[in-house]
Amino acid sequence: AAYTKDDAVLEIVLRVPPAYPLRAVEVDGTRRVGVSEGKWKKWALSMRTLLDYKDGSLLDAVLLWKSNVDQVFEGVEECPICYTVIHLVNNTLPRLSCHTCRNKFHSACLYKWFHTSNKSTCPLCQSPWYT
Repeated sequence: AAYTKDDAVLEIVLRVPPAYPLRAVEVDGTRRVGVSEGKWKKWALSMRTLLDYKDGSLLDAVLLWKSNVDQVFEGVEECPICYTVIHLVNNTLPRLSCHTCRNKFHSACLYKWFHTSNKSTCPLCQSPWYT
């Protein structure tokens, strides 16, 4: 299954063994853009639990994964510098927030802004940036 957000794609693969249901379905996140390793592991465990112990179908597992991904990206606004939710180089979400205007930026975008503008101010409201 694949989930597309901006130009980034998240993918999950459910491998059904020939001896299914005697052998467990393998759950693998092939593309984990914008989601931490720990969160992926929790999602995989919840899908395996659904399939192995709660008599869930493969469709139920995929819908559970989609619901988890929707919750991660719900309410996440795009970075005002690069205009994407998921940074195209390091696959992160905008997390650094200006203390004045409350806009969130990717760390790589802010670093580039500080370096190229020779300023240490917010790109939008121009207030001094501090952590």
